[in-house]
Amino acid sequence: MRKHLPWTLLALTLALAAWLALTLVHVENQRHALLTRACADPVFKGEIDLKCLAKVQSRPSWWQHLRYALSHVRE
Repeated sequence: MRKHLPWTLLALTLALAAWLALTLVHVENQRHALLTRACADPVFKGEIDLKCLAKVQSRPSWWQHLRYALSHVRE
């Protein structure tokens, strides 16, 4: 039983790290889309199209979002 505890904790830690990375990629994707005005509402000027924001890919790959988010941390 005790031999399984470290492996279980490792698996849980890796799962948490993966979940946090996916969440960070999603948030950075939306932040970049807002910054570049990729989801401006065509009907209401100055507003944001929320359906577009949920589906937009503002950079070519997910790892670019992750790299940017991890390297541009404000203190």
